[in-house]
Amino acid sequence: MTGAEEVREPITQVMEEEDGVKLIVELPGVSQDSIKMGVAGDILKLDAEGKRGRFRTVQVIPFEPDPERIAVTFSQGVLEVELKKRTERTREDSSQDGKDGELSIPMISLEKEMEELKSELDKVLEEKAALEERIGFLQRDFQNIRRRHENEKESIADRKISEIASGLVDVLDSFSFAKESILSSGCDSKSISSMIKGVEMVEAQVLNLFSRVGISPMVATGQHFDPNFHEAVGYVEEGGLGDEVVAKEIKKGYIYKGKTLRPAQVLVNRRPSGKKRERRSSRSSKRKEKS
Repeated sequence: MTGAEEVREPITQVMEEEDGVKLIVELPGVSQDSIKMGVAGDILKLDAEGKRGRFRTVQVIPFEPDPERIAVTFSQGVLEVELKKRTERTREDSSQDGKDGELSIPMISLEKEMEELKSELDKVLEEKAALEERIGFLQRDFQNIRRRHENEKESIADRKISEIASGLVDVLDSFSFAKESILSSGCDSKSISSMIKGVEMVEAQVLNLFSRVGISPMVATGQHFDPNFHEAVGYVEEGGLGDEVVAKEIKKGYIYKGKTLRPAQVLVNRRPSGKKRERRSSRSSKRKEKS
């Protein structure tokens, strides 16, 4: 003999509202699919089955609810049913339709809605991340284009300045030759001083212009020979200077932004080789023996 199935009355709260009531029914261990609920007139019937047994309840509503204004949600074992009163219009529609019997109420799962909302949120976040990444690429491309454009403009300006300055460097050479010619002309000292002063004034103007655009003259004499900045036009032998040291500057060199605008033409010192020194020392010793 098998025992009858136990049916329990669920804990139910009825909360009155301004235009209806709200029922809160506790259904522990019950799945949404097992809940069956219907309304007939002012009677609400509910039947559900779960891990903890079967639940059944019948509730009398203090009014006849509007079937179009019933909302049901179910979350974590708690069922909420909102029932609204009929309006005059819905009463007239109901009497004209002449429909009686029990109304089956569809269930709305809050968990399902949350899952759908979370899925939509994840999609929105993915789209947002993709847009932010795209914006980052576009910003970097824009910065690279602007930097490249600025570098190109600067490069063009540097080339133009170098071209103009190269011609002015020859003018400065001409000023130096002019001063040498004036000094060797044999004119009286007053005339020489006046002419040199005029040449030096124009020369100073060109050097001032060079300084303003970043061109500076090299200091070559006494520096170690560097083919990046110096052009050797000859060699000398001076004992007081080190080997491969610039002994004299023939034409001044100029630098623009760390690069050689024109190398300095120089004479480079070279010490005598060891064999030459030995020969010279042997010759001097023979001379002493003869004497």
